[in-house]
Parts: sequence; structure tokens; C-alpha cells
Amino acid sequence: MTCSFALLPEQHAQAYLDGTNGATCLKEEFFAKIPVLNTAAHFRQVRRLLREMGGSSVLLDELAFAGFVDNNAQLTVNEKPFNVFARLASGVMHQPSMQKEQEALGDYSSRFKICRNRQENDDFWDSRDPSWLGRASMARRHRFLTTRDLHWQWFNPIAFGMVPEDEEGVGPAAAFAEAEAMKAAALQYAQKIGGWSDEVGLFVNIFGHNSVNSLFIHIIDMSEPSPSLQANAFKNCSLDMVLKVLAEEANSGAPPPRSLQPGVYHLSEVETLRLRRRSFFFKGTDGATSLKAELVGRLPVLIDAAAFREARRLMLQELGGVAALKRELVRSGFVEAETNLLTTGVKPFNVFARVAAGVMKQPGMEKENEALGDFQSRFIVARNLPENDAHWDSKDPEWVGKSSMALRHRFITTKSLHLQWFNALVFGLVPEKYGGIGLEAALAEIEAMRIAALQYTAASNWSDNIGLYVHVFGHNSVNSLHVHIVDLADVGPSYWKCEHKNLSLDMVIKVLREELAAEMEINQAVESGLEGSELVLPDVMELNVGGSLVVVSRATLLQVPIGSVLHSMFVGGWNAPEHQKDAHDRIFLDFPPDPFIRIVNYLRLFRLAPPGAIVPAPQVEEKESEQDYRTLVHFLGIEAFMGLEPGSSS
Repeated sequence: MTCSFALLPEQHAQAYLDGTNGATCLKEEFFAKIPVLNTAAHFRQVRRLLREMGGSSVLLDELAFAGFVDNNAQLTVNEKPFNVFARLASGVMHQPSMQKEQEALGDYSSRFKICRNRQENDDFWDSRDPSWLGRASMARRHRFLTTRDLHWQWFNPIAFGMVPEDEEGVGPAAAFAEAEAMKAAALQYAQKIGGWSDEVGLFVNIFGHNSVNSLFIHIIDMSEPSPSLQANAFKNCSLDMVLKVLAEEANSGAPPPRSLQPGVYHLSEVETLRLRRRSFFFKGTDGATSLKAELVGRLPVLIDAAAFREARRLMLQELGGVAALKRELVRSGFVEAETNLLTTGVKPFNVFARVAAGVMKQPGMEKENEALGDFQSRFIVARNLPENDAHWDSKDPEWVGKSSMALRHRFITTKSLHLQWFNALVFGLVPEKYGGIGLEAALAEIEAMRIAALQYTAASNWSDNIGLYVHVFGHNSVNSLHVHIVDLADVGPSYWKCEHKNLSLDMVIKVLREELAAEMEINQAVESGLEGSELVLPDVMELNVGGSLVVVSRATLLQVPIGSVLHSMFVGGWNAPEHQKDAHDRIFLDFPPDPFIRIVNYLRLFRLAPPGAIVPAPQVEEKESEQDYRTLVHFLGIEAFMGLEPGSSS
């Protein structure tokens, strides 16, 4: 029996997320609130937080949104997102030479599976090289135990005993029994495999601190621990602590977990299908369940124009674009779905949006804002918390990265609460249908903000050595715009702590200028038709595709990423490729028609879908047809856009 479910509507998220450190998902929220999670007390705390924030239904929604759970509440085993232990448990992925180790489980082998780390992680188990600390195996002998049951309730101990019975879940007592069986299986493995000592540690990483969203119990021979064991001590929660808390809950007499009231969060079948295609753009890097975490996972250092270009490319071409980003901000409560404006309530708490809206006042800042002169109508200067300013030069770990970055450190933000200004990542990229103003106007506004910031520092008697920095989405701790104004004459430890994410505003302006120049060049070329009429392509095109007639609008075809082969074929302009024509003067494409038509039909639906909707990518049943489709998608340079891994044509 399977349990089909619908995702929660976006509005539900506003009721549960605090947005701590700018968190846009439960996983980030838990990590921010419980940075150390290695005791029974911590495990109780995170389960209490989950209950307060909506329980298993909200957690399931997040995992499904990120593509880790399918419509039958089973863990997914696709390439994207890549969920390694679910893939191993299902048999989709195999690890060589593990059969003998699996046999050491005895009768437990039908329920559980033994897995190993990557070979290089095992090889560097005793390395003290910082690049391996926390990543290498945690002992000379280190294995993992996972479950063959792919129901999502076993993806992580945070969900054990939390899923309602009518959703095929089990309560704390049954979850305790299953976890005890996991412990017995792991200890039996260590005893029977040979070569292990009697000092065996069993640890789990609770959701928020986990790097994979399927169950993995660390089995560690504690007689020969590695430096990585100590590096991971803050998140290694003993399986015995999990059992202790489950036993407490089972004996407490508390009522079993319940589903959300039927119908309260019901979505139509069409809406569910649109939301379901989350894996179209999501890799789940390091177990990320949000675009924010995905971006920082892929770009851990973001301090120059090249990294900023890549962040914008990733968002537009691989991560679902502004529509997906808006959906995440709406789900987490930072943006109102209908107005596209930042929220200014206390849950989530978005400090610079509140300051800009006048909901929150900072004492003594009225006079400082007078230094903005005529810019006061558009921008506002804000300050850090007084204690953060006071500890600007502290080397205490409690303050480094949290205190102000210099003796003189302020922020400038915009008074506009529109989504398009919430972070540098989206400057000039928010489409007109959301109220966006385009690259040219966005660039002018950011250049004005730069002038305003420097006018403020000049009027405030700062030095001439001023740094203006932004933290791009993923690295930001607040989901409303804040440009750091830093007097570089007196910087403190926090400045260097944030060095990996301090992107100069000048680099932002540089990239925006590049994008605007490229956009203007394309527009001018299309309008002029410098090389004759054939380079100014018609709005509605009749294509001869391998002998089949395909009629499609050029706007539909141009939805694919700029720079892809398909986009270049139909963008027009002076440097457009010369197309081969058939006897009826139609563009002839020597492609197999069926896969091309699948691509075109997907683009049609993509264009027709309402803002924020996720359109399922084409599914091809026959193996031969699927290979043709993948080969053509690869040739056209639109693999990521179509939800395929790069190089997936083979």
C-alpha cells in the first residue's frame, strides 16, 4: 500500500518559520537554533521544535519540495537530487566488494544494508590536513548502516515515531523497536566481520546537521579514531541517546501523532504535479533542502565577479530561475505571494525590511540619515546591534563573524520592499510579470545606492578607504537588502571571518554592466537585421524538422538559456547562424522529429504556466527513444534546463 499526498500551499510556511539567520527551510532553521546537536537534550529540543513548527507534515513538505520524497512518500533514488544511501538501499547504486560485509549482518541483511565511505575518505582517515578534517572517515574502521525501507519516516531519526499512522507511520514505541534492531544489526556486523575491537560507537547526524537525506548510522571502531571524529563531535549524536528519547516518548502516554486536518492544505492535482517537479533543478548538494543551501554548497566562496556571474547563471539555468526562488521565499514567509513585497512581521523576522518600512526604528539613526541628503527618499542607513559594534575588535570566538566588521560599520538598504531588491542575486532579473524593472533601471538604482553610501561616509568624516560589500543569497544572514559600508582604515576580526563572502558592490555593478551590454547588443542586432531579412526571424516560425512540420513561436524557443545552441539558432541578429532551407523556404533542421517535438511541447507548457509553477520535464518510456531525446538535448546545450545531468547523453 502507498500513501499519496499533496504538498502544502505556500501560505502555510508563514506560520512556522522564524527565519533565523535568514533560514528559508527547516533544515537551516534547526542548524541555526541548535548549532551543537550531540546529546539527548539536543535531540529532545529539535523534536520539540519540529512539533511547534508543524510536525511531520511540514518536514515532509520540505523534503518533497526539494525532490527527496516522491508522491508516494518514498525516498527518491534519481540522479537529481542525489541521495546516496537511498540509492544504495534500493540497489540502484552498488559498492564493489561489499557482499561479504553484508553477510555479516546475518538475518538482519533483509532489513538493513552495510555501506562504506569513498575510498579516498578511508585512505585519509588519519590525516590532519584541514581539507580532510570532517570529511575523511572517522576511524580506521568506519562503516554505515542504512535501512532498506525507503518510506520517508526512516530518512533521519528526527522523524522516527513522528509520522501519523494514517500516513503509514509508526509511533515512538514501534520506532524505538526498529531503532533497537538497527543497533543490534550494527553491533552484530562489527562482531562478525573480524578485525574490529569491542569499542564500537554508533552515531547519527540529526536533520539540520546531516549531509545526506537518507538514513546513515555511523559504525565506528573507537580503538583507532581519526581527527575527523573530533571535528564532527558537535553533530555526532549517539544512537543510544536517540533510543533514550524514543523510550521516554513511548512511555509518556502522549497521544500519537496526527495528520493535518483533512482538506485544510489540499491542492489540486494540477498544482501538485507542478510542485512535484522540484528535482528538475535541484541537486541537493550536501543534503540541501533549499535553493539557499544549494547555492552556498556549490559556491562556498563568493567574492569576485566570476563567482557572482556563476551564481546568477546557476539560478537562471539550473535552479529554476526567479520563479523557483520566489516560491522558496514565499514558502518561508519572507515574500507575499500576491504583491511580491517583502514581509515585515516578526515571524520570520526580516530586520532590514522592517527598518526600511519604518516598522522598526533604530535610536539615533535619524541624524545619521540626514547625511544621505536627497537620497533619503530612496535609501536608508541602518546600524548593527550596539553590542556588535562594541565588540568590533574582539577575537573571542563568540563574537568573530557576528560583531561589526570595523570600528565604523553601517548598512545601506532601499526603501522599496519589492522582491527584486531583496538581494544582489536577482538585480535586474525579476521578470516584468512580477513587477521587475529590467537590467538598465536596476543598474541605475544600484549605482545611485553606491553614490549615496559614499556621500554618507564623506559627510560622516570616515576615511577615504571605504569598502562596500554585499552577501549574495546563500551566504546572506538576512533576506532583505543590506550593503555593508565598512571603513577599511580600522577593520576587526569579523572582517576577515567574512572574507569568503564579502562581494564588492563594484563587482556587482561590473557584472550588471556586462549583462546589460550583451542584452543591448542582441536587441540591436535583432532590430537592425544587418545581414538581410533572413537574420530577422519571424515571430511565428514554420520549421521542417527531419521531414515533419513544426509551427512554433520564436518566443517559445527563446525561453532556453542564453548561450545554448538552441537559443543561438533562433535569437537572430548579425551573428546568427545561416539556416539551411527546404524547397518551401522553411528552415530545415536535420534532427529526429519526435525528440525535438517533445522539447518544443515542454517549452510551450513552460511559457503558458503561471508564475512560480513547475512544469514536469518530458518523460520518455522507450529506451531507444530516450537515448535519442538525451542526445538531442545534449547537442542543443539545454541539459540542465530540461532536468538532465551534464553529459547525460551517453
